[in-house]
Parts: sequence; structure tokens; C-alpha cells
Amino acid sequence: MYMCIRKLVAIILTTATLLCMACSVSMAVEYPCEGVANTKSVRIRKKASTSGERSGELKEGESVTVLEEIVHKNGNVWYKIKTAKGKTGYVLSDYLSVPEVDRIEAAESSPGARLMELKVHAGCSDKNQVGHNWTQYFEWNGVKVDEGEMQAYAAPDAELSLYVRIREQDEKPDTTMDTLLYTPTADDVDNGFQLTQTIKVTENTGKYKGNTAVWKVTYTFAPAE
Repeated sequence: MYMCIRKLVAIILTTATLLCMACSVSMAVEYPCEGVANTKSVRIRKKASTSGERSGELKEGESVTVLEEIVHKNGNVWYKIKTAKGKTGYVLSDYLSVPEVDRIEAAESSPGARLMELKVHAGCSDKNQVGHNWTQYFEWNGVKVDEGEMQAYAAPDAELSLYVRIREQDEKPDTTMDTLLYTPTADDVDNGFQLTQTIKVTENTGKYKGNTAVWKVTYTFAPAE
């Protein structure tokens, strides 16, 4: 069993426009907790840096114990981890999901639980010279939303969390992370619902320092067939 709920430390404040009275918050972290590698090959390093010497590798689906979180000024978040064999090291948080077991179990055990399909779409109409190449990463209750789609249980009055990370790709990447919390109603679960966020990513260096790219993220939930 997983031992904790994944919580977010926000790097850059964002503005969330939410439907149906959803809200965006930052929360504290409790360690140790269990994480799962969400990519085919995840590098373990001796220090919390992409320049750190490689000391091992995790396979997709492999579980580790997360000992602590390290947040860098450039927006990178690293986990200090311990493998099943007792080896410690550091993994970039992008590649490690920490399922929010309490939320997952609350939804699954509810009498009104229903399997829902989530589709996520993120778009930016004007990047405002902030960047050209970007990565987008999403989680539902701490589980990676693979290729923008996943299925899981939702239930009336069972709060769910949605996590987004949008990152520009360069030597000093601009990053925004945010978590949205929402409690579905019975009508939501029966008929589906939609939530939106506005994510602002600000250029941190160079000629266009201070410019902001505005992303709109839409989460669409529908009862699974």
C-alpha cells in the first residue's frame, strides 16, 4: 500500500479559472511516501541535478520510497528516493508519480462510484516570446494521465485532484505547476463535467524576461462506456 498523499509545492503562482466552484491550492508534503516510475527509463542520480552522476535506473512501474522533495529556483523538482534494494539517489519529479491513495480509495469505495474517462487538452494561443518547445504533464489523484487520457473512478462528494506541469524546453526552462481540487456532484458523475485552468508561464531570463505565456487547460470527464 502506498503510504502518503502527494502534495504540491507551487513554483510560480498561477491563476485558475474553474467551473463548478473548483479551486486551486498548494499543500504540504508528508514523507516518506511511495512513488512509481512513470516512464520507460528513469535515471537515478547521485545528486539532485541533471549534471549529477548517473547511479542507476528505474523501470516503468517500479516502486520506490520517496524520502524528501527538493525544489530548485529554476523550477525543477527532485525527489530523494530509496529503492527496494536500499539504494538511495535522486530522481526528477517529472518521472515519478505518487498516487494519492486516500482520494483513490474514497472514490472507489463510495456507493455512487462510477468509472469515468478523463481527457485533457492544453493550448496556448500566444506564447509571447516565452518559448517554442514545451512539455505538458498531468496527473489525476497522483496518477499520470498518459497521452492526455485515462480512466478512473469518481464519486459524488469524493474530492479529486488534478496536477499540471507546463515547462518550456531550454537551458533555463520556465515552469509553472499547479494543483486543482474539485468535489464532483451526483449530476457530474452521472452526466460528466468539465473544468478549466488558466496557467501562466513567465520568461525568467534573456531579452524577453518578464513576458508571460498564457495556457488554457481543459479537463473533460465523461462516464466510461
